[in-house]
Amino acid sequence: MSSSFGREKIIWLVLAILVVVLFSGGMVNAQKPYAGETITVAVHAVPHATGVYMFQEAFERKTGIKVEVIEMAPEVIYEKQMTEFFAESGAYDVVQFNPAWIADYSHHLEPLEPLAEQYDLDFQLDDIMPIFLDLYCSWEGVWYGMPWDGDTWMLYYRRDLFDEHGFSTPQTWEEYREIAEYFAGWDWSGDGVTNYGSASYLKRGRTYWTFLARFAGFGGNYFDEDMNPLINSPVGIEALENLLETIPHEPPGALDYSYMEVRTAYVKGDVAMVLQWTCVGKAAEDPVESEIVGKTGYAVLPQERTMVAGGWNLGIPRYSEKKGAAIQFIHFITHPDISLDIVIDPATSLDPYRVTHFVSPKFRASWPAAGEYLDAIEANLEQGFPDLQIPGAAEYMDVLDYQLTLAYAGEKTAQEALEDTAREWVEITRRLGFEEQKSAWLSQLEAMKELGLID
Repeated sequence: MSSSFGREKIIWLVLAILVVVLFSGGMVNAQKPYAGETITVAVHAVPHATGVYMFQEAFERKTGIKVEVIEMAPEVIYEKQMTEFFAESGAYDVVQFNPAWIADYSHHLEPLEPLAEQYDLDFQLDDIMPIFLDLYCSWEGVWYGMPWDGDTWMLYYRRDLFDEHGFSTPQTWEEYREIAEYFAGWDWSGDGVTNYGSASYLKRGRTYWTFLARFAGFGGNYFDEDMNPLINSPVGIEALENLLETIPHEPPGALDYSYMEVRTAYVKGDVAMVLQWTCVGKAAEDPVESEIVGKTGYAVLPQERTMVAGGWNLGIPRYSEKKGAAIQFIHFITHPDISLDIVIDPATSLDPYRVTHFVSPKFRASWPAAGEYLDAIEANLEQGFPDLQIPGAAEYMDVLDYQLTLAYAGEKTAQEALEDTAREWVEITRRLGFEEQKSAWLSQLEAMKELGLID
């Protein structure tokens, strides 16, 4: 009798343990519905990909989802991702893309709002800086892209040199050229090496931003209300001539300078000032990389207009079979706390885009002048001039980019390069559909007016 009773107790105990185990497993699966899945995230190569690597393990611990990272050079992201989109391959579950491409990408991206509602995910969109949220996240009223990098151009200058030589920050592009000329071609650092006045992104691929920063300051815009190109207007020609006159005061080989060469030239103390994205300010204060820690001033671009080069968004391709896991990743990596650590770290080259980033005591205490740096970013955003955001934007900009390099090389005058750009822009517009392109442009124009970015 006792033996039988003992066996029954053991059986009931085993059954109870199994119930607990099964129930616990169910709870875990409910909390981690995509545990065991692997998503493929296609992102801008390091340093941007560093922002994913920083929290890759933490994301897996939280969700059970593994992340496979595919790094892409920024110059080829559009082409590579579009190739996979047109093939409907499902190769990527999350893509990093330039907001200027959102019109073209919208055909291939999953709307984010239904996914956020389905999984009860709060992206705290009211915490996104308005210029990024209102201009760069949606197309035709549909939310496709979540910011995770907030770029704008700003002026970095050697405060110590400017003070020593009696210069104030340039208020016009002509003053910028004059200061660049003053500091070019002599050893103002006293180390036996010739220094220069400025450095610019002049290499084929994304040099169009270097020109557009000036073009906006001179009062330019992409098109008029009838979709006629304004890139070859008198202010466009004046802006490009100013740039061409500044290039001789930059280091030898400057025509091959892309982002990293410009950044390096500044943080190594080779040049007195640069125009670049906001991440350069963090690099200049990083003793691991910089030889000019504590010597940088931050200012708005001359002539009260700044190129807001969009930053980067994260989106989910329609062709992904793992959209649930993908939206969990985007929500995690752009969360205010996680994203704050990412944008503070100089190793990521990712920049603040949330309101809370700019007011964060942690960020403002990152180095002695971090508050001044953040204030200067905001000041530049307030006078921002956005990327072109209509269908074919990447093609329009590629044409401009190519023509600029011909002008840099002396193969065309400023007027010739911009007139040829305008001619090709007209052809692109005709091919893509004049009425459709005009309608898209008028929508962007209205958004710019509503934000107070143009009159």
